[in-house]
Amino acid sequence: MKKLLKILCSTAIVTAAVTLFTACGNWDTPYDTLDKDGYTVSVRFDANGGMFAGTNDVYVVDVFHADDQNIRLLEPNDAKRGKDAFEIARSQYQLAGWYRTREARTNEVGEPLDDYGNLCSESGLPQGYVYSGKWDFEKDRLNTDNSKTTSSEDTLVLYAAWIPYVNYEFYSLNEQTQQYEKLGDTYLAIDLSLPTWNEKTGKLNYGNFPTVSGMTFDKAYLDAERTQEITADLVANVDEERGILDQDKTVKIYTEWLDGEWFHIYDAKQFYDNARLDGNYVLHADLDFSKAIWKSNFTEKEFTGSIIGNGHKISNVNAVQTASVQDRQEYGGLFGVIGANAVIRDVTFENVSYTLKAGTRAPEAYFGLLAGNIKEGAVLENIALSGTLKLSDERYNTSYNFGLVYGMGTYGDIDVSGITCVEIRSADGTEVPLAADPVTGVVTVPTSQSQAS
Repeated sequence: MKKLLKILCSTAIVTAAVTLFTACGNWDTPYDTLDKDGYTVSVRFDANGGMFAGTNDVYVVDVFHADDQNIRLLEPNDAKRGKDAFEIARSQYQLAGWYRTREARTNEVGEPLDDYGNLCSESGLPQGYVYSGKWDFEKDRLNTDNSKTTSSEDTLVLYAAWIPYVNYEFYSLNEQTQQYEKLGDTYLAIDLSLPTWNEKTGKLNYGNFPTVSGMTFDKAYLDAERTQEITADLVANVDEERGILDQDKTVKIYTEWLDGEWFHIYDAKQFYDNARLDGNYVLHADLDFSKAIWKSNFTEKEFTGSIIGNGHKISNVNAVQTASVQDRQEYGGLFGVIGANAVIRDVTFENVSYTLKAGTRAPEAYFGLLAGNIKEGAVLENIALSGTLKLSDERYNTSYNFGLVYGMGTYGDIDVSGITCVEIRSADGTEVPLAADPVTGVVTVPTSQSQAS
């Protein structure tokens, strides 16, 4: 069985974990007691440049009874040690494992090499090690031969093998100069994770990747020609058998970026939470707004972003333009204006409604179910639209321009067959159907049914 004893700088402390020795100079420890009780098998864990529990120059030593066989070892930081587990760390290094032997690292002609495999004379870094005999804590067992030993003699020494961090440098292409510009760099342990989308927030988690103001990460490559795309986490090349890093110290990453801030959307609330006039949205599910709100900024102002629907639906939107918002609303719909650079593609707007209760006192204003105005240059592709354009007789003016799809512009190949228009009588809430031109979609509103300002 294991001796339940811990020794730190010559002081014995009863514990339920391991025996710890530090390099304190003179070893005045109770070896005689250990030897007398038969605990003469010692396994020393050498931090090898690292620290145990935040302390330098410390060894962790486990002692066992000489009669024990098939001894299963525990790593110093194994959770099974409980509160006495010894966390091990080394700044800018990752632990590769524990090895039975180590040798100074050299090249073929015996010149010292650092931990990256570079000549120490060139890098200025200290000489590294090459290891062998990695210990498998699940499968390997320690067996003793019952020979005459003492607890002060190491039966087995296991060395911590450290893999140095890799320096990842990030570059992006300047479209104007066609030259790559450095975004930044970072030292990372073992692997580099690509930015990932958070399904709860719809935002991109960059992790250790740099960010670029006003842009969203799209792709990364290992070469400036962008032929070697990185599609999974980039794992450093570690020689497990020898416990060393087997690649260059620096890895260059060439990146591509999308203009603007992009979001991946999975539900209606998430769309609302991230609603921005210049936002760009990729839909990954149908969005049902029956229990969510459509952002009022969309109905009032100019949308300049993108909605890439991927064939999904935006349904049950109930957008209302009220007098309390503003009295000078010149455009209105699900979007007040769809800007010249906006893109709406591959999406169905189903059972949506826009109700106009306000507007402007000026005679010229434009309103439609999708938008008040579609500016030239806007891209609308593969859009289906169904719902109701509702015009309250409380609006300020009778000479507004109403269209089933939008008040100003042309709706191209958008299907208007599923759109209706009604006027809501303020007296009793009655909805009176209004006619629309089957070709242009222009809605005719009898002036006698409307209140002029």
